[in-house]
Amino acid sequence: MKRSLTYKNYFNKVYGALLGKTVIGTLGAPFEGIKMPLELEFSPEMINTMLPNDDLDLQVLWLDEVERHGLDFTPYDLQKRFAEACPYDPGEYAVMRKNYKRGVYPPTSGAFSNDFYLEGMGCPIRSEIWACLFPCDTAQAVNLSERDGVLDHMGESVYAEKFFVALEAEAFFESDLHILIEKALEYVPEDSKFRRLVLDTVELCDKYKDYKIVLRKLLFKYGHPDCTNLFENIGITLIALLLGEGDMIKTGMMALNCGFDTDCTCATAGAVLGFIAGADAIIEKYGWNDIRYILGVECERRSDRVIDLAEDIAMLGAYLSDGAILGGPKIMYRFTPAQYPLEFSTSYKNNDASLYPAHPCFVTLKVKNHAERLVNTTLLLSGIYEDSISVSLSSGEIAEYELEIPFPVNESIIRETNIINVSYEYDGELKRFDFGVVGATAWKAIGPIWRTDPICDTKSLLAADLKYSKIVNAVEYSENMYDVKRRFHLNFAPDTDSEYMKHDECFTEFDENNTSTKYEESVFYQREDSFRFSDICGLKGPAVIYLARKLIIPEDREVFIQIGHSAPFALWINGEKITERKCCDTFDAENVHLANVKLHSGENTILFRLTQINEDAKYSLIFSMRNTCGEHYTDSASLHPEFWKN
Repeated sequence: MKRSLTYKNYFNKVYGALLGKTVIGTLGAPFEGIKMPLELEFSPEMINTMLPNDDLDLQVLWLDEVERHGLDFTPYDLQKRFAEACPYDPGEYAVMRKNYKRGVYPPTSGAFSNDFYLEGMGCPIRSEIWACLFPCDTAQAVNLSERDGVLDHMGESVYAEKFFVALEAEAFFESDLHILIEKALEYVPEDSKFRRLVLDTVELCDKYKDYKIVLRKLLFKYGHPDCTNLFENIGITLIALLLGEGDMIKTGMMALNCGFDTDCTCATAGAVLGFIAGADAIIEKYGWNDIRYILGVECERRSDRVIDLAEDIAMLGAYLSDGAILGGPKIMYRFTPAQYPLEFSTSYKNNDASLYPAHPCFVTLKVKNHAERLVNTTLLLSGIYEDSISVSLSSGEIAEYELEIPFPVNESIIRETNIINVSYEYDGELKRFDFGVVGATAWKAIGPIWRTDPICDTKSLLAADLKYSKIVNAVEYSENMYDVKRRFHLNFAPDTDSEYMKHDECFTEFDENNTSTKYEESVFYQREDSFRFSDICGLKGPAVIYLARKLIIPEDREVFIQIGHSAPFALWINGEKITERKCCDTFDAENVHLANVKLHSGENTILFRLTQINEDAKYSLIFSMRNTCGEHYTDSASLHPEFWKN
């Protein structure tokens, strides 16, 4: 049976959700990223001045897109608006923007080169707009949210956004949180980690009733080093909702005092309670009237009043409801498809958008006809790949074309960004759509290099009467001599204080048939930002590898460098050692930040020394425009090591 709402009740719920989102989101915003329980007490000053929040910013952009295009928008259209209107680049947003500039669009933009932030909070916090637009059709709301989630995530984060969309859509009709959670889980895969998180959190809250105990147990199982990871943060949101007794302030303070991504946990909890209670009850209880919001993105609205934003959403939702919203204003919208007459989208085999010698990129080009008549035309593909495709599509018809894009033969330069232009003629007008493939970074790998421990040579071995005993006893060790002896048998030892290779030795021309090199040499193609020592070399155990790259950029510039590492490394740029770490660390995409590093137009030498201590040696090296949360450069290239001149 089709569900319905009166416009008055519908608007009351939408307005309530936005009040909760803005006010309680402001409560948490100043403490974002603190990874510890807090003991804060509420004071009215904490919510007196509203603060901007990406949790709301991006949903206002989505509202604007739907007002313009109706439901004829694609994930690409959202990504384009996101990249062009949102000025900040934390975590997965930076990856999404980089992929957009390289022509990599959803669903691959959320997966490619995004392993560390893949399960972030970026998309679960954008759920309310879809529930607000389709409260009477939960399945439709959930489907729309997936178009959103794949911009900058894949898998578990997308499940989390769908979960909250379903819960919030159902909250227009149901107020019991346990029932809402049960209904929302119908849209989450049975075998997902996110589903287990939700069930575990509900069970713990029912059992202990104390949010500090539940938090402790939750982090024991789901804690993550990234303060924006979805698992601990959505767990915290659910803790606050389940134990906050429906009170906005108590729920918000509980979420806040759990720490981590507090602007998001507070804002989502506030929105859910707002859906359940409605604006009338919230204003009567808390006096939150005439609340204003602040946008951090480029989008013109008629005012900064939350009530006006709620009205804009409700009028659009009523129009889209196909009669399910009763008694609403009679507003007419004139939608135009974001891409007309042909709508394009792309996907990549195994979400691999990379290209390098002997490794073609496989792309599926999907085309939909939005015109009200048959379209006969020819798609002309140009750029790094040239082809022509005859297209004949009736109105609404969809076709898919499989492309195999090879790396150009005998090309010496591998460019990071490789845009392919798709052009066609329609009614005498030239139309176009661009997409891209990502050139892998080409390194010359030198190594692996290791030594025995303790250090010995053939001469000292032959001089030992009792095999290894004199080698062991000849070196002063504070360790048990049996430990030393067995390590000599069972392990290697890299020396982080020694330079095995001089800088210039690393930048000789690579020749796979050259057997006279000091150490083994090979070419390593780095497909994504992060990589592991084991991607380069199969040797297990402690060892060193040097990666040498000739980086080409179009102009002199000062860059910021972000380095991720779980094992020791050193970095040289144009012959100068600019940083070194001898420690192991928990990998994140930004363990180390370097400011104002000078690169010059043309070729620059990059030497990256990696030291594997154990099997978890992971690294990344990113050039960006700001020191933290900065946009990544995408205009670089690598000169292939086979073309280096000695």
